[in-house]
Amino acid sequence: MPRTVIPLLVAIMAFVGCSGPSASEGDASPPEQAPTISRCFLQVTTGEPMVVDGDTLKGPVDSLVVHLDITGELVNGRYDWLPQEKDHMTGSITGHLENGLVTALYTYQAEGTTGKMEVLFRLEDDGLRIGTGDMVEAQGYSVFRDPSKAVFGPLVPPVDCP
Repeated sequence: MPRTVIPLLVAIMAFVGCSGPSASEGDASPPEQAPTISRCFLQVTTGEPMVVDGDTLKGPVDSLVVHLDITGELVNGRYDWLPQEKDHMTGSITGHLENGLVTALYTYQAEGTTGKMEVLFRLEDDGLRIGTGDMVEAQGYSVFRDPSKAVFGPLVPPVDCP
């Protein structure tokens, strides 16, 4: 008799455990989602003027554009490095925010190829700083060897998001 009772009890417990609360037992409304905050940053740098055949030409203009959509700890957006000459990198980022530090996977197009790499952004009240440091290949893309040793560059100022 006990051999047949135990499987029967297990089956009943599994059925009751999987059924969950009915609509009348709890609030059927979806959980409240954190609002999305958009932050944008733009840095435009102009290189030294060049003299070509006696004419002075303005220096190259390079642009760095970052658009972040932050929902709670989740971060999505765009990161575009647009030098005047070549080696443009444009793409999307997906990651998370913790204590003002965005850690994200950057999927980009550069010179006709697609690549992936980890990026670090430190958000500050008056802008954003981009982390650099030793990188290693892991999981099929470049990641920081030790993110705690990243060095954060000059401040990229905020701009109004489009």
